[in-house]
Amino acid sequence: MMALYQKQVRDIVELTEEGVAQIQQHKNSYSETTRPVASHERFWNAWSMGNLWVGIIVSIAVYQVASGLIVAGMTWYQALFTIVLGHTLVMAFAVILGHFGTKYGLNFPMLCKMAFGTRGVIVPTLVRGIIGCFWFGVQSWIGGQAVNAILSAIIPGWSSLEFTGFFISFLLFWALNVYIAGNGSRAVKALQDYSAPILIVLSFIVIGWALSAADWNLAVLMSDPSLHGKPDSNFWALFFPALSAMIAFDAGIAMSMPDFTRYCKSQKSQMLGQIISAPLTIGFISFVGICGTAGAAIVFQEAIWEPAILVSKFDNPLIVVIFSLFLMVAVLTTNVAGNLVPPVNVIATFFKKLTIKKASIIAAVLALFAQPWRVLATPESLIFDVLGFLGALLGPISGILVVSYLFAHRTEVDLVDIYREDGGKYAYTKGWNIPIFVILLISILFVLLGMIFPSFRIIYDNAFVIGSIGAGLIYYLYLLFAKQSAPTNAEVSGHPTSGH
Repeated sequence: MMALYQKQVRDIVELTEEGVAQIQQHKNSYSETTRPVASHERFWNAWSMGNLWVGIIVSIAVYQVASGLIVAGMTWYQALFTIVLGHTLVMAFAVILGHFGTKYGLNFPMLCKMAFGTRGVIVPTLVRGIIGCFWFGVQSWIGGQAVNAILSAIIPGWSSLEFTGFFISFLLFWALNVYIAGNGSRAVKALQDYSAPILIVLSFIVIGWALSAADWNLAVLMSDPSLHGKPDSNFWALFFPALSAMIAFDAGIAMSMPDFTRYCKSQKSQMLGQIISAPLTIGFISFVGICGTAGAAIVFQEAIWEPAILVSKFDNPLIVVIFSLFLMVAVLTTNVAGNLVPPVNVIATFFKKLTIKKASIIAAVLALFAQPWRVLATPESLIFDVLGFLGALLGPISGILVVSYLFAHRTEVDLVDIYREDGGKYAYTKGWNIPIFVILLISILFVLLGMIFPSFRIIYDNAFVIGSIGAGLIYYLYLLFAKQSAPTNAEVSGHPTSGH
């Protein structure tokens, strides 16, 4: 019956008119927002996907992570290698899960529904929403630092307020984000298109400034002691936790890649655009962070890993104000769409009576619990503690989604049943894929052992890698066992059933 309800056009599988009619005969989640993107509506090519990752990676947060690894003890070339490798490896998840979006034109929640069930979908989408709240808080604090730099430059005595001044600046920038998310703004959409170029220009300015501080000698700049780590540091002790953290850094975006690849014209477009663009961009921005840290050490005798703090060190108020405004724009345009909108959509979906404005306020208030001023207190805190915990959550979910799509479903999705809310292949056990949730819970608890018990720290230090491989492998073995123990039973729990 699937042949009647869906058809394949090159790389893309589309719903037929009969398929839409069949969906309407059931309680369903089909709407203008959730419907598959048809082939004639696809306009993204490899260049589009490349630009997407440029916009994601060319950010203040990536700059800080690059500098943070050096402050933590790595040399500049060790840090560069670790960051590029980690972000290259995460492309495997982005490309595989992106395949789902391109093939079926469906978004991230529908991918989760396929694997976790019609009701179980709430868990991974909620995790994605919480992570969005967290990053919204972190990015708002970074933007608040730029606000603080401006206020310090134009208001005498503002800098003497110290943390109070930073916190007031944070709340001002936080409120601006909430206002825009709640009311919408065409200006923000326009700024999003220009935010990446603005940051690239700023990046070249940072490199130029750092080189000028080293008498335009790259060798002198790269030989600065601030770039060569701590003499007593153990690279391998730092490498594996840092690598896992680098993978986890963009794992949330990689996991929800179907939200973007559903607009791609072909699988070739989504694969080449991601594989080529991300590693090159991350390498460039990491190098900018390295240069900025070295330049700060030469000029200010201090390795400064936060761009807003670095800008505030300049004596010329005009320079401080202009560059701080650029930083604010860069953070604002990515923070609203990339971090606040996902949790707002989750809240608005689960609580349908809430308006977007109220959902924005709730999400933003939840972001305050992230306490970003503590997260960004030290580079070690952001890289090894925070990203380690995120890896413990994202790793198992990502591994399960990959195995579910490639092996449980063999990249085949029933476009009628995926919308059904009253049964079908993806209902599993009363809407929950019980085996997957058992595996997910065990995997997360196992990884979190390292956070509680020091003797298991190595597990937590490699949270994303161990979590994704472990959960994925266990689920794969479960599928093999289920197939062997009940080869003729299409109703095996945790494996899709048949029929409409």
